[in-house]
Amino acid sequence: MRIKNILKRDFSNESASQIIFIMAFIVYSLISMTKNAYSASIASIIAEGTFTKSSAGVVNAGFYLLYGIGQIAGVGLVDRVSPVKLVYVTLFGTIAALIGMVVAKSFTAMLVIWSLCGLIQFGIWPAILRVIAEYMLPDHRKKALTAIAFSYCVGAVINYLMAAVVLSVSVWRTLFLVSAVMLVLSAVMWGATYKKLSPQLREIKLINREQGYIKANTKEKQKISWKLLLSSGIIILLIPAFLRSAMDNGVKAWVPTMIVDSYGVTAGFASVLTTVLLIVNLSGVFISNFIRSKVLKNATAGFGLVCLLAVPFTMLLLMIGKIPISVSVILLTVITTLVYAGAQFVNIIIPSYFAKYNMTGAVAAMLNGAASFGIVFANIIFGVLAQKYGWNTTIVFWVIMLSLAGVFCLITAPMWSKFIKKGEN
Repeated sequence: MRIKNILKRDFSNESASQIIFIMAFIVYSLISMTKNAYSASIASIIAEGTFTKSSAGVVNAGFYLLYGIGQIAGVGLVDRVSPVKLVYVTLFGTIAALIGMVVAKSFTAMLVIWSLCGLIQFGIWPAILRVIAEYMLPDHRKKALTAIAFSYCVGAVINYLMAAVVLSVSVWRTLFLVSAVMLVLSAVMWGATYKKLSPQLREIKLINREQGYIKANTKEKQKISWKLLLSSGIIILLIPAFLRSAMDNGVKAWVPTMIVDSYGVTAGFASVLTTVLLIVNLSGVFISNFIRSKVLKNATAGFGLVCLLAVPFTMLLLMIGKIPISVSVILLTVITTLVYAGAQFVNIIIPSYFAKYNMTGAVAAMLNGAASFGIVFANIIFGVLAQKYGWNTTIVFWVIMLSLAGVFCLITAPMWSKFIKKGEN
């Protein structure tokens, strides 16, 4: 069916609910692709002699530093501004930043541009969760919260596959240019879709309000919010959210460089191996759902369990360079898949419980903000540790981080159980 015929169709609320999710999935996948564009380029930038490991990590850290600051500073904003507008701002701002990276010639210019890109993207994840909470029918929402977890890995896989091709035939700057073109197309699709479906989406939002799934903002509700954050254990969960994200994004960012250093393969080949790792990471969603339905219904306890399960595999990684490259890739895949399973708990399942308090965006922003600071920490510290002390010291540091994340999650579990029971009454 031609696009013009599709745009002339009248859609039911059920169809509109499904279509807006598909568009939200595409948008966040492509935004995730751009987040990983620099990570996929690090090995090539270092090999080119442009930066050292430490300085290359600082640029990526700058992105997540301003991203995290934006998340925390914008806690009150993300639940008040239209999520549709937040998506528009993110798309066009990111396009400008990607083009800036193509023409940037110095370390300072790249640091400033990529850091501003992080600030521009501060509202995208809370906006996507709000789209699911507000513009999707109740019957679709639960499946959507599971499916949206795949979007980050899908975007990362697209990025690393694209990087493997682009870096084999061109320079790393081309990767940013191709990403910008893809975002332009997604912005056009997002605008056309929302314009066509806006009557149905407004009706769905009204239905969700009438049925109590979402509520309007009030000053009274905002005062209660901090009590909820404390009593539910969200404040404590900021620590494991920080540590988990540092492990997840930090390890993935440095995998190509680690593989190149340990086995002497090319940067392009390392990107292919990283792509395999990222594809398998998608199974982390099924792992988290299995744990939640069959093992531990408590989301914070489940979060802690996957972190602790990753510890022994991380310890085995101390043999990297001495064991076959295939074994190292398997270990890295298991570790990152378990850590990614934790993202399903902390980034999606836990914030979804706050929809009835109209705090989905705020809670997602706080946890995502802590996660962003974790990425900043990882990009700076992991690069420094690897350069000065080697990968084994870095791996020991990972073991400590995973252990601490697991312990803090288990401490929070009783508080979360009480919060859930209170919400059910």
